[in-house]
Amino acid sequence: MGRCRSSAHKVRTYRHVLRFIVLSGILCLRSSLLAQTVEINPTISSTAAPLPADDKPSGDGLISGALGEYNLSAQFAFHLSLRGAYDDNIALTHMNRLGDRFIQIQPSVMFGVGEVAQQGNFFMVNYLPSFYRYDDHPEFDSNQHIGRLLTGFKTDKWTVRFDQEVAYLQNIVLAASSGEFQGLTPTGRTTLGLYTTDLSINYNFTPSDFLFAEALMSRRDYAAPLVSSQLYAADMYFNHGFNPQIVLGLGVEGGVNNVDFPTPDQSFVQANVHFNYTPSKIFSLDIIAGEEFREFEDISPTIRARDTYTTPVFSIGATFTPNDNTKITLGASRQIANSAALTAQDYTDTGVNAMIREHVCKQLYLAVFGGYEHVGYLNTISGVKLPTLSDDYWYVQPSADILIMRYWSVGGYYLRRQNSGSVSTVDFYSNEYGVRTTIKF
Repeated sequence: MGRCRSSAHKVRTYRHVLRFIVLSGILCLRSSLLAQTVEINPTISSTAAPLPADDKPSGDGLISGALGEYNLSAQFAFHLSLRGAYDDNIALTHMNRLGDRFIQIQPSVMFGVGEVAQQGNFFMVNYLPSFYRYDDHPEFDSNQHIGRLLTGFKTDKWTVRFDQEVAYLQNIVLAASSGEFQGLTPTGRTTLGLYTTDLSINYNFTPSDFLFAEALMSRRDYAAPLVSSQLYAADMYFNHGFNPQIVLGLGVEGGVNNVDFPTPDQSFVQANVHFNYTPSKIFSLDIIAGEEFREFEDISPTIRARDTYTTPVFSIGATFTPNDNTKITLGASRQIANSAALTAQDYTDTGVNAMIREHVCKQLYLAVFGGYEHVGYLNTISGVKLPTLSDDYWYVQPSADILIMRYWSVGGYYLRRQNSGSVSTVDFYSNEYGVRTTIKF
């Protein structure tokens, strides 16, 4: 996968069309530095090659499949993913490139009660540790722990979801600007904690009109001296379905964004339009777009904040499935985030990503992932004209996976990553070749 960043907040499509960690493929956690790469491979099975055994939350695995039909209300699953790869730039640096082989060991445990697959009335917990070990550079070894609790209930009129996610990412590699490197180890590593709490409510007034509301808390804790931040936000949308294919809505989102010194605390308001077009099971399009107005607080009587910053924001998701064997997805977004550097800056992050997957035959999947991202920094205080840097990043990842059994897949991939910045010291490129396997037990 490509580089990702964490945003202080984001324009969000509704949770019933967003990711579900158990059935999603590759999850990419975002951090706030310029080229954070935190790869979290399949929780259950990959988007690139979904295991047929995962059509059911429980059973059909190597061991569970031998136990016969499973009809209890409790659901459980255990997976193991292994990956071995060679990367010619494990530190994602411009100079002094380090190449090395590594292995990733990733077990996954899921336990749920109720309608887990349908996300009706249910309760689910998921734990996903990940261990990276390098051959020649053990200083890059990393232990990562990700946990999630998801629960909800559904009636004719109400859909309620509660989602709690916690991630502790130890000794992860960050590709950053020269200022951000001052807070990192010599090879650009740090430790990061991510905590997100999300409560969403969907209420149907009529068969054609519904309300969506959401409350969100998001926290990012970096190892000192990098800048940590917290977000408290809420949004509300009124939507009308003109017909079964078209939904149009209006909404507002607002919140406060507390950031460690020297970046000032902030508040924001968004006015957005929501548009959903689903003419058939083959194609769907969901768009939220609008304008954000961000205010900055004075740090002290002598350190004054900048004026209001206004910018467009959007989130776009589209899926095209012309037949049972072909799937194409496209996503795009623009958002504002806090820099973790000691520079009192935020940045706008505009990106697009896509996937094309072809089920060539019963056993073989071919897939290509790709994406592009542009980041532009902005000062958050007045009177200090720090350089406002920018970068352009892209990645492409073709892969091939074979289903050995309905519960076991084996595959290989190639990943190319490249970054070009307004300052050459942040430029880098990386080539990674690897093999992987996933087994459901």
